[in-house]
Amino acid sequence: MHRLADELAQIKELLRNHPQGMSVTEIASALGRNKHSTGRYLDILHAAGHVDLRIFGMAKVFTLSSRVPLSALLSYTTDLVLVLDSDMRIIQGNDPFFNMLETQGKDILQKRIEQISSPNPANDVFLKNLSEIISLKKETFELMREGPVPRFFRGKVIPTVFDDGSSADTIILEDVSLEKEALKALQESEEFLRSVADNLSDGLIVSEIKSGKKEDIFYNQRLCEITGYSFEEIHKMHPKNLALPEEKERFEKALREAEHYQGSMKELRFWARRKDGVPIYLSVRVKLVPFGELTRGYILITDITQWKEQEEAQLLQANLIKRLMSNFPWPIFILREDGVFFIANQAFCELIKTKPDYVIGKHVSEIIPKEVVKDFLKGNEELINQQTVSHIHAVIRFFRQDGTIGDVTMEKSLVSAGDNIPNYIFGILITKDICSH
Repeated sequence: MHRLADELAQIKELLRNHPQGMSVTEIASALGRNKHSTGRYLDILHAAGHVDLRIFGMAKVFTLSSRVPLSALLSYTTDLVLVLDSDMRIIQGNDPFFNMLETQGKDILQKRIEQISSPNPANDVFLKNLSEIISLKKETFELMREGPVPRFFRGKVIPTVFDDGSSADTIILEDVSLEKEALKALQESEEFLRSVADNLSDGLIVSEIKSGKKEDIFYNQRLCEITGYSFEEIHKMHPKNLALPEEKERFEKALREAEHYQGSMKELRFWARRKDGVPIYLSVRVKLVPFGELTRGYILITDITQWKEQEEAQLLQANLIKRLMSNFPWPIFILREDGVFFIANQAFCELIKTKPDYVIGKHVSEIIPKEVVKDFLKGNEELINQQTVSHIHAVIRFFRQDGTIGDVTMEKSLVSAGDNIPNYIFGILITKDICSH
C-alpha cells in the first residue's frame, strides 16, 4: 500500500513540473517503469480526480487536475454531504450533516450507518432509510426525515474512488423543505381557487394570449350548467358563438375594447341560446390583464334571464299603469311614505291647477295649499303603521272640478312591491262632477 502511494505521489510531482502535460510513454520513461504499470497508476489517479486526460489522435496526454478537492467543498456547501466506503462506513461528512444528526463528526466517523445512534430517534429512522436507498444503487432519490417539522431532501449518489483505487460513494442531500412547502401551498391554493371557481354562480373562462395566439386554460362547471355544453364542446367553441347571430358583432366589439383598455372591466348583455335551444339572457364581463410576457383574460358569464324577464314584466306593468293613469278620468296620485309625490295623473294636476312635471318629487305641502293639506294626508300614518288597515274611504275637503273647495270622496290603499321595500300610498279622488257623467 505504501509503495502504491509513493508511486502515485511521484507521478503527481512529475506532472506538477510539466504543466503542459505528458504522455504515458514519457511518464514511464521518466519514472523508469513499464507502460503497463504506469497506465494502471494513471487510471487510479484519473478515477480519483487527481489528473485530467486529453486525447490527441492516438496519444493520451495527462495533466495534473485543477479540480477543487471534496474536502474543501464540504466546508462551504449548505447541502448535507457524506462519503461512504464500500462497507457503508462514514469516511467524511460536513457540518450540516453532523448538525442534523445532533452529534460530533469524531463520534461517528469510521462507523457504519446502521451502527450510528442519535439523540433523536427520527435521525435513526432517517439513516436506516438512507442505507436502504444506497444499497438499492439509486442514483437520485427523495427522502424525508420525520419530526414536528418534517424535512425533505433530494439526494444524489456519486460514485467515488479513493487515492488507493478503492471505491466509495459520495451522497449529497439537498434540503428542499421550503420548496416542498411552497409546492404544497401552491397546490392547496390551486385547489381552493378551483373550489371557489366551481362554486361560483357565474361561468368562468380564463385564457392566455401570447404572441397573438389565444389559449383557453380553464373553464368552471357553472359555465357548462349555464350553456348546456360539455367542457370538450366549450373548448372548441369561441365565446362569441354563444350569442345569437345579431349579437355577435357587439360581443366582438366588447372584446376589442377590453384588449385596447387592458385592466378595465367591459360588460355586455345579450340574448343567447343554450345547446338545447332555450333562449337565455347573459351578462358577460371581460377583463384582460398583463401577466409577464403574456396577457391573461378573464370572462365571467352570468345567466340573468330571470332578471331580464322580470325587468320586461315590470316595464310592461309600468307602461300599462302610465297609460291607465293618463287616460283615467278621475284624479289619481301615488305618494311615498314621506309624503312626496311619486306619480300624479293629468286629471289630478288639472284639479290643483299645475303641471305633472312640477308635482313629481315635491312634498304635498309644497304643492297643495295649507288649508287642505291636513285633510289630504288624513289616514296616511294609519295605513303605513297599522298593517291591519290596507284601505281607507273618506270624505275630505279638497278642490272640486269647478275650482271651489268642498267635500270630495277619496280612496286610499297601501301599495308595496315586496318585503323590505318602501311602501307607497295609492289614492283616487272621486268628485260628483265625474260621477254624474
